[in-house]
Amino acid sequence: MLFALMVFSCKQANFQLPTVEYKTVKVEPMDITVHSTFAAKLEGVKDVNVFPQTSGSLVEIRVAGGQKVNKGDVMFVVDQVPAQAAVRVAESDLKVAKAQMATAKIVLESKQDLRSKDIVSDIVVRKAQNDYETAVANVEQAEARLTNARQSLSFTLVKAPCNGVVGSVPYKVGEIVGPDMPKPLTIVSDNSKISAKIAINERMWLSLVEEGYGNMSKLLKELPDVKLITSLGSYYSETGRITAIDGMIDATTGTISLKADFPNPEGALRSGGSAKVEIPIPYTDVLVIPQSATYELQDKIFAYKVVDNKAKAVEVKVTSLDDGQSYAVLEGLQAGDVIIAEGAGNVKEGEEVSYQMTL
Repeated sequence: MLFALMVFSCKQANFQLPTVEYKTVKVEPMDITVHSTFAAKLEGVKDVNVFPQTSGSLVEIRVAGGQKVNKGDVMFVVDQVPAQAAVRVAESDLKVAKAQMATAKIVLESKQDLRSKDIVSDIVVRKAQNDYETAVANVEQAEARLTNARQSLSFTLVKAPCNGVVGSVPYKVGEIVGPDMPKPLTIVSDNSKISAKIAINERMWLSLVEEGYGNMSKLLKELPDVKLITSLGSYYSETGRITAIDGMIDATTGTISLKADFPNPEGALRSGGSAKVEIPIPYTDVLVIPQSATYELQDKIFAYKVVDNKAKAVEVKVTSLDDGQSYAVLEGLQAGDVIIAEGAGNVKEGEEVSYQMTL
C-alpha cells in the first residue's frame, strides 16, 4: 500500500493541464476616437427672477407656467387704485404749482414795470423775483412727484424682463405681493440657446488635452461638434460646441467642468432639465482588444496573456468603444502582447495554449 501511494503521488506531481488550441490576437497600437457620454445639467441663456417693484394685492395673473413671452409683455397686475390716486394728486399739485408760477411771473413783471417808473424800490422787485423763482422750483418739484407717481403706477404692471419661457407661478390672485417677498412671482428663462454643463475626470481631461489636441485653445477650436442625448434617450436634432472650460480641477471630485452650447430655436430644451452630452475623444496609439477576450470577476476585468505558451490572467482597465464589441485598453497590456481572443471565461490559469494569430 505504501508503494502504491508513492507511485500515485509521483503521477500527481507530473500531472499537466492538457494543451488547448485558442484563437489569439496580438495587441497593436492604433489611433481611435471614442464617443463618451457625460451627465449634463441644462441652463438657458439667463434665468430671471420676477419680483414686483411695488407692494399691493395681486389682481391679475396673465401668464401660465410654460408659456412663451416677449420682453415687455404684461405678466401680472398689482392693485393700481392707490397708484392711480397718487398720480391724480400729483397732477393736481402740478396744476396748482404752475398757476402759482404764472401769478408770480405776472407780479414780477408788474413790479419791474413800476420800478422802471421809480414808483417802487429795488427791494420790492427783488422780493417779487424771489417769489417767482420759488414758484418755478415748486413746479419742478411737482413735476418730479408726478414722474414718481407715474412710475409707481407703471410698477403695478409686472412685465417680462426678456424673451423666454415662464416658469411656475406659485401665487394666486388676491395675495399680497411686494419686492421683499421670499419667492419671485415666477422665473422667465431665456432658452434661445441652451448650455449643457458637464464634468469629466482628470484622466479623461488629460487625454483630451495632451493626447488629443495638445492645448486648451486648440481643443476648443478643433474639437468636433458634440451631441446631446435627451432624458428620453434620443438624440437632439441640433449639434453643439464646447465653448468654455473651467480653469481649475475640483479638488473634491477630481473633475473639471465644461460647457457645451446648443441652439434651441424651437424651445424644445428647457432650462433646469437633464440630459447627456456625447463627446468624441481621440486616443493616439491605444491598444484595442475584443470584449470577448475579457471576463469580469468581482467588478474587475481580466484578460489572458499568453506567456511561454501558457495562459496568464492580467487585470486590465478599459473603456468601451462605439462598436459595442471592443475595448480600448488604458492599463494592463502592452503593445506586442498576445492574448486569448475568445472564450476567456473558460480558460484556466497556467493552461498551455496552442495558438495561431487568427484574429
